[in-house]
Amino acid sequence: MTRFTSKGMILFFSFLSILMIWSPAAWGEIKRSKSGDEYARHRETDVTKILSVLEKKIGDQKSLERAKEKLFALKDSELFLIASLSEQIAREGNKPAVDIAFLLITALIILS
Repeated sequence: MTRFTSKGMILFFSFLSILMIWSPAAWGEIKRSKSGDEYARHRETDVTKILSVLEKKIGDQKSLERAKEKLFALKDSELFLIASLSEQIAREGNKPAVDIAFLLITALIILS
């Protein structure tokens, strides 16, 4: 059992590292729009997309409300990373990569 956990953790952190290297959010390249209202709408759109993916996977309304609160409290780079992962989940459907992306989203929300 320890061997599986070690391999799983190595895979998890390797995947997370690759995402952070490829993600513009990890390098702080997110550009805010000139208008504060436009920025808020964009942020709210990202949260809505993330919640729709979580709703399909989780379904529990109480958990979704907690996730929504945490999502609005995240930094831009973290929110961008989670939004990117949720878009990948929506595109890919039912593949093993989707499960890994969902676990990453869950971990990022819980640990925030």
